[in-house]
Amino acid sequence: MPSTSSAVLLFSLLFLDMAVLPYAQFVGARAYLLQQKMECKGGKVYDIDNVQDIEQCKEACRQFDCDAVNLFQIGEFAFKCEILSYVTNLQPASGAACYYAQDALGGGYNNGGFGNGGFGNGGFGYPGFGKRK
Repeated sequence: MPSTSSAVLLFSLLFLDMAVLPYAQFVGARAYLLQQKMECKGGKVYDIDNVQDIEQCKEACRQFDCDAVNLFQIGEFAFKCEILSYVTNLQPASGAACYYAQDALGGGYNNGGFGNGGFGNGGFGYPGFGKRK
């Protein structure tokens, strides 16, 4: 059973100001960039229900060499993560956040000023992503 403090931390990471949730996470040498209130769509290879710690999701991502991790709030203090082997697009989703591997986008993340603090073009070269090269 998840501890209350872990559940509150996950809740705050998903739903408070973006400054609370790190803009990037690293799994090994790969950088994963955050999109709050968005769900990454693609090839789901694994689910973790009742997530107690974000490290569970990162470890599953490492094991599956994933391109993205979706985090969902499924109850007041209940969370789930989905591990995706590839990303095809992003869709708005309340109660969700997605970390996607920077190298999974085939360079689309650099449209219109990524380096200057903005995402440019709504973020990721919509309408979709390519598989990692």
